Amino acid sequence: MFASYRWIMVLTAVLAVVFAASGWSEVGIEADRLPRELVLVALNTLPLLAVRRNPLVVVAVLAIAYPTWVALDHPTHELQSLPSLAAMYALGGWDRPVWVRALGLFLPVWMVGSAMWLWDIAWLDLAYVGVVFVVVWGLGVVVAGRRTYARELEARTTELEQARRELADRAVADERARIARELHDVIAHAMSVITVQAGVGGHLLEQRPEQAADALRVIERTGREALAEMRRMLAVLREPGTRESGDGTGSGGPVPDPQPGLADLPQLIRQTRDAGMTFSYRTTGTARSLPPGLELAAFRVTQEALTNAVKHAPRSRGTVTVTYLPDELEIEVANTASATRSDGDASHGHGLRGMAERVELYGGRLDTVADEAGFRVTARFPLEEAP
Repeated sequence: MFASYRWIMVLTAVLAVVFAASGWSEVGIEADRLPRELVLVALNTLPLLAVRRNPLVVVAVLAIAYPTWVALDHPTHELQSLPSLAAMYALGGWDRPVWVRALGLFLPVWMVGSAMWLWDIAWLDLAYVGVVFVVVWGLGVVVAGRRTYARELEARTTELEQARRELADRAVADERARIARELHDVIAHAMSVITVQAGVGGHLLEQRPEQAADALRVIERTGREALAEMRRMLAVLREPGTRESGDGTGSGGPVPDPQPGLADLPQLIRQTRDAGMTFSYRTTGTARSLPPGLELAAFRVTQEALTNAVKHAPRSRGTVTVTYLPDELEIEVANTASATRSDGDASHGHGLRGMAERVELYGGRLDTVADEAGFRVTARFPLEEAP
């Protein structure tokens, strides 16, 4: 199809002049026939103005108009076929099924058939004219096919770009959820220790000021450690250009400290002891190198289990056991006092759901048991079998 209606108007005007001039150049202008010739010129060219709307109708009109011009003994010329060729090209490029566009091929058949009794022309010339019409129509079909293919590629590119944005948004959402879990673990554990120690310090402030001072030191140390770990996690959310360098130039941020792992569990248990808990730590089996992500998940699960014990079973005793099996890592946190108090139940809540999500992320399972003997959390992470 043509680019715009303005170009169609220009083309129609040019073809009208060419159509009339090519005939008049043969025999000249006869005044008595001029009105009829002008009407027939209009019938053979002005239908092109509707070629954007329905080129099939335009082709049908021209298929009748030109034989009428010849039948009334008006002069003929090869250039007078240009309007029909333009209509055939537009029909081939029409945005309709091919079988609908193919209906316009009746024009060359009709032109050749009518020429048998209207024109004094050789069969070879008639066949040539018919082939040219078909070729022009086929060119329009090819151009329309390329245009359709380009639109499909553009639509597919748009869909892929949309899918890429959705994946990026999902990755951002997942990362935010992961950081939210990290912050929950850090803050919940630190605040549990701080709350217990603040209560102890307030109770002993007048009677035993030295022990109250110890509680305040524990609060300070726990708060500092929690803040340091929060800074490490939040550093990844800053834009690279906004991180302050170690020399104060702002050209880049310091390298974040490594994420905690199983080697940090003894320090975590010492913090729990500062909160008045008595937990022991032991390992069984042959220790082995594990992926950093799995070690972080195991550390966070242990941290959340100890936090639950601090909140729901203060002053309890328990054990943290890390067991290395050939195809599994098992973390067990058990406390001997009941985990249920009047202010809540450790067997339910966001903490356990977060632990379960972490374990399931690595294809493991989380088991919890609450009974009169106490509360036990067991996390099992599958491992590749050691050689």
